[in-house]
Parts: sequence; C-alpha cells; structure tokens
Amino acid sequence: MKVMNFIRSRISNLTKQTLARRGIVLLRPKSKFGHDPWIDIQRLADAWNYSITSFFDVGANDGETALSALRQFPRARVTSFEPHPDTFSRLIDRLGSEIRFTGVNAALGTEIGEVEMFEYHSSKINSLTACAPYAVRHRAKSERILVQCQTLDAYCEYNHIDQVDILKLDTEGYDLMVLQGGRAMLRQQAFKFIYVEFNDLRPKEGAFGGGLTPIDDLLRPRGYRFVASYTDYIVTQGELFAVSNALFALPPPPV
Repeated sequence: MKVMNFIRSRISNLTKQTLARRGIVLLRPKSKFGHDPWIDIQRLADAWNYSITSFFDVGANDGETALSALRQFPRARVTSFEPHPDTFSRLIDRLGSEIRFTGVNAALGTEIGEVEMFEYHSSKINSLTACAPYAVRHRAKSERILVQCQTLDAYCEYNHIDQVDILKLDTEGYDLMVLQGGRAMLRQQAFKFIYVEFNDLRPKEGAFGGGLTPIDDLLRPRGYRFVASYTDYIVTQGELFAVSNALFALPPPPV
C-alpha cells in the first residue's frame, strides 16, 4: 500500500510540474488562499452569503483588471477610474461597449478638482505623486499633466452609491490617499472586499506610499481583516523591490 501511495504521489507531482512549466496550475477547491484574488473573493463571498454586484477599479489603465472582473463576476457592474486622457481613450475603446461597464475619466484621492499627474514612459506607473516607490526605485523621469480628481466619498454620494462589493486600488503609491478620501464609506463598512497594491510592509524612506502597514492601520479599526497577498514580480538586481497586492475582507458579525 505504501508503495502504491508513493507511486500515485510521484505521478501527481510529475504531472503538476509538467503543467506548471506550461503555465498551468491545478488547484483543488479547498486549496490554500493566495493564488487568485478573484477566486478567493468568490470563495469568501459564497461562505458569507455575499453577492458580488459592484466592482470599483481605481487606477484602471487600459482595462485588463476590468475585463477580468466582468468575466469573473457575471452579475457585477464595473466602474473604472482612469485619469490620463490617452489611457482613458484606450480603456473606452476596449470596454466602452460593455453594458456592465462605466468609465470615469478621473483620479481618486483626497482632493476634488484639478491636480497634477506625473506621467512616465509606461502608463502603468503614472501617479499623482512624484516619488512613487517604482519611480524612485528605477529613477524614472516624468512629465507633468493636469487631470481631474475626485474622492471616493464625494463620487459615491453624488451617484447615490452606498455599497461597493469589491474595491480594487492600483494607483502607484497613492492607494492610502484614495482610502483616506473614502473615510465615510469605510466607517459605514460600505466595501466588502478591498484589493490594494503594495511594495513592502512599511513605506520606504524617500518614497511616497507603497507600505502595507499604514493601510492595515486604517482598515483594521473599521472591521477589515487581511486575507492574503499576491506577488506580481520581484526585482532581485540591486535593492530588492517587489510589486504585490493584498486582499482585505469585511467578515460578517459573529453570531
């Protein structure tokens, strides 16, 4: 029996390794959290009897996350916020015909009105701060443009939105500021899941944002709990630099 179990285990491991080399990962229904944030969110939503009908995509870029959200959550309406005019045009070209999609040509932060944005060679690292962690780490040069900015609270109040099931943030160091602009919504526990980019546990000296601890300090008193992290990539040459995301969830009150 031990020999047969060993053979089965060996075959299973070899199969997984072969598939992994081709970019395919097999996950059991009860596998660990931390592989796919959307699957993890759906698992928690099912366990807590939450419905997923609204998704805010803050820092949408050209719509990759919005497209994934539309596919993963077929009942959800996706609202994407992208301040850069050229990037927003690409976003609308890609998803503007989707009936469950709304594009908003504005940033989210702590101010309302016109603000400076720092644009780089890649639209993925555009930011409202001149010293975002990625830009500081790679010494990237930027140009300044003016864009429109809103706060989460003001946008939701104006549009009569009292609940957002998933709030995704990818704003290159500005994520904490976005959350601070939604303090009223956080106090009301209006978000069920928050998915936010970070680079380290604590902010790096000389850079603005990117720390996970200050975000947890803001969310935890409002009832949110850290679930898992998801690392996109790590730069190993020179000073270690990681681009990761963290999932926070609002559990239901204990019975």
